[in-house]
Amino acid sequence: MRHPANPHPHRKFWYRLHKIFLFILASVTTFILVLALYLFWPRPLSPYAESFTLIAHRGVSQTFPLDNLENDTCTAEIIYPPTHPYLENTILSIQAAFDYGADIVEIDVHPTTDNQLAVFHDWTVDCRTNNQGITHEQNMATLKQLDIGYGYTADGGQTFPFRGKGIGLMPTFNEVMEAFPDRRFLVDQKDTFEKTVKLLAESLLKHSPQQRRNIHLFSTENRYAIAKATVPELQKLFPTRKEAKACIPQYLSMVFSGEISKVCGQYALGIPSKLLPYVPGWPGLLLTRAQEANLKVYVGFAEKVN
Repeated sequence: MRHPANPHPHRKFWYRLHKIFLFILASVTTFILVLALYLFWPRPLSPYAESFTLIAHRGVSQTFPLDNLENDTCTAEIIYPPTHPYLENTILSIQAAFDYGADIVEIDVHPTTDNQLAVFHDWTVDCRTNNQGITHEQNMATLKQLDIGYGYTADGGQTFPFRGKGIGLMPTFNEVMEAFPDRRFLVDQKDTFEKTVKLLAESLLKHSPQQRRNIHLFSTENRYAIAKATVPELQKLFPTRKEAKACIPQYLSMVFSGEISKVCGQYALGIPSKLLPYVPGWPGLLLTRAQEANLKVYVGFAEKVN
């Protein structure tokens, strides 16, 4: 009895399909390996950066563990054992930061009921001070009476090394401007009020155009525009979160091309240090391409420093 010329045609089909699948798998794997090697292969930064800009977050401050932080975590209650006497967002801590070599100091501002700007980080005064209440619902005279070192402890509340040492140390924004007329600041608006940026603009108008050019505002695009309409010299150092998210594809393509659009390249790229191991091309490739694209890159370090 004769056998058919091709008794199992389906086997040949599946054999070809299997070969196609293996070819695609090998191609994709090779592409991923080549891409990974390109992005993560250690390489020197060329050309080397000629200078660095140091931004001091809240001046010289007490540090704390960064793990498992929530929006309502009272960080004053979990500080490391103090190695210096400074409390964040004070004239003394700002001066210390500049003395240590900071180029820019970041400070936080809240409006007060008597139309001033208090330099303080927290939404409420509960965590750090000897009082309670929402920060922007206080007048400046009341805030000046608070002990801003009251809540700091490194041993779970057994001792409070800064109690009694922070009375009257919460400054106004205008006091900071008067104390440091030729220094650069990054002002972080901690609320969502138009009132805050209007007060900021009014305060800046009291100072020289050169001093106004030394101020960078971190806020939303709309509130930044409100302040800049009154103070044209006001600058923005970093994009808003919305702007940065929109520019992520451009940041990634820049790693290959060394080019970036004017919109995404007009402000600096900020990267928290804990994310650096996951940043494609860090450090040599990304920084080299950023230099080619004339994009400034800032790295945020918040670890304990002895």
